[in-house]
Amino acid sequence: MYNPLKRVIYTISIIQILATACSKKTTEPKPEQKAMVKQNDQVGSAAVDGGIDDVNDIINNGIGGGNKAREDAYNLPCGVVSIDSSTVNGSRKVYKVKYGSQTPCGYKYKSGQISFQLSNGTSFSQPGAVFTITYTDYSVKILANDDVVTINGTLRITNQSGGFVWQAVTNDAIITHKVRGTFNVLYANNEVRRRDYFRLKTWSSANGWAGLTFQLDSDTTINSIKISEIGKTYEGNYDFQTEIVNPLVWSNCGNSFAGPYVLKVGKGKMNVAVPGVSPTYFEVEAGYKVDATNISSSPVRSNDCDANAYKINTVIGTTTSTQYQLY
Repeated sequence: MYNPLKRVIYTISIIQILATACSKKTTEPKPEQKAMVKQNDQVGSAAVDGGIDDVNDIINNGIGGGNKAREDAYNLPCGVVSIDSSTVNGSRKVYKVKYGSQTPCGYKYKSGQISFQLSNGTSFSQPGAVFTITYTDYSVKILANDDVVTINGTLRITNQSGGFVWQAVTNDAIITHKVRGTFNVLYANNEVRRRDYFRLKTWSSANGWAGLTFQLDSDTTINSIKISEIGKTYEGNYDFQTEIVNPLVWSNCGNSFAGPYVLKVGKGKMNVAVPGVSPTYFEVEAGYKVDATNISSSPVRSNDCDANAYKINTVIGTTTSTQYQLY
């Protein structure tokens, strides 16, 4: 029999799927917090997004010549033990980013390989340049509970605008990347789930680091709905699609590169095809302020630097509920 309470896991999943889109600009959870986390639809997407962040770091700060506006020196992304660029595919280099499981990365261990190469254009910063990112047995293990996911697959990143990400700050440029591709997520129980990405990422600033914003949007339309991700759920193996109703926008609420970056606005929806139950979806809206010191107070939508929570509407058949979840 279908148990609506059991499906609350999907609510947590979509929150985390949306939150991982700007993972480098958020505070890492503490290890003791991770001990309570179970595997869900978030962990695979989080691992993939972390890999994209690493590649962008290497391109923008290493291969791209470095960001002269930043005061901090460039280092290899966390968990990376080496980068091998000796392999040549035709006339193009293939950069192999190798992770070492013996090297802790915060509360995680990373292992395996992510390779990337320019597949269209003459440089990564050229308008219309395309680079592929290939995950080969790339694993992320949570130290607190030994949960692990392994990613295999390929994404294509199109630099639609041209330029490096840091030029959004130095040149007041709008940098736009289109992310498309397919990957498989292998979970700790040997279950495999496929995911397809259709995302549009935009960096912009009108006031140096203090004005830097990051926006996540969908990059395809299916049945007149803007879709950013489709696949199978971890629990139940149901078809799902993630819709970004309104773009999610993180803004720098500090005066330097360090931030903090706050998710001020955005709305997403995860539609799940559960046999015999319709509709089944979770709608998540960012930008609410919850007073954690006064649980009797009502959350308010602030859409500013004080925002700290999502509003979550859960619809399962004829049952509807609303709750709030801190970022």
